[in-house]
Amino acid sequence: ARQTWRSMEIVAANAQSHAGRLAVDRNGSSHNVSKDMPRALDQTDLDGIRDDLERLGALGGGPGRLPGMRPVNRKFRPVLAVATLMVIVALFFFGAVRPDPDLMAEKSANAISQIHDLPDGSQIWMEPGTRLNIDFTPEFRDITVLQGGIYIKVAKDASRPLRVGVGDLVARAVGTEFAASNWAGHPRVEVREGVVDVLSGDLRLAQLSAGHAAWQGTQGDMRYGAYSIDRLAAWRNGRWIAEDMPLEELLAKITPLIADETYVLDPLLDDVYVTGSFDLNKPQSAIAAVLGAYALKKQSFPGGFEIISKK
Repeated sequence: ARQTWRSMEIVAANAQSHAGRLAVDRNGSSHNVSKDMPRALDQTDLDGIRDDLERLGALGGGPGRLPGMRPVNRKFRPVLAVATLMVIVALFFFGAVRPDPDLMAEKSANAISQIHDLPDGSQIWMEPGTRLNIDFTPEFRDITVLQGGIYIKVAKDASRPLRVGVGDLVARAVGTEFAASNWAGHPRVEVREGVVDVLSGDLRLAQLSAGHAAWQGTQGDMRYGAYSIDRLAAWRNGRWIAEDMPLEELLAKITPLIADETYVLDPLLDDVYVTGSFDLNKPQSAIAAVLGAYALKKQSFPGGFEIISKK
């Protein structure tokens, strides 16, 4: 703004010194500059403009700067601002148009103790805030995890496999126990007992036995690994156990337990992978522990949005 003011003063001085002079075009015709101008600069209240700019704090900041105005020496990050705004708008939009689920867990720690019986005799436990669609037909037993995580004991029926959709993946089983989740678009399948096929469309990607897991990386790549069965679906015992878990996946698990707050990652933040054990009954403490351990901070925005970025 200070540079703009100085430019205005220079232009005004030049215009006043040349006012009334004749300008000659290439054809030799002449015209009066001052007559062509829509408003003579010598009639502009430059002092008034300067006073207004100083009052608003645009010429260097200071005590006269209005709340919310940027100091002149602060570096503006337009890309970050636009990207953050787009993320917030998208969250509002998709939150308004998402379909109603057939089964939804309450957003409290009590949800983990509730057992849901399905028509075929299978049983489901759900993480807080989980949303499911259920479609049982004579050929298949289909469950879609719209958001959240489940632990399921599958009633055996060889003629009618049970399929659980998590994002781009499908976990298919006949009679077994396994966990499946889809938090923030990160599908994950973990097997406690029996065998589970993991498919993408008609392609079988893997056949998992007890103590093995499959999940999709942040770039869409498939990953596989073994783990301790005692840690499978640890949320059923009141703890989140993360091992190189994407930050957005862990935040999505915690958010349903924090009323009126939605956590959004700064679009310019590099991928963060979290390892640790967190108390499901203390979600705010879990957030604080993650922020402290990974040198992160949060900034509040209207509507209950909390933007997570690097310190």
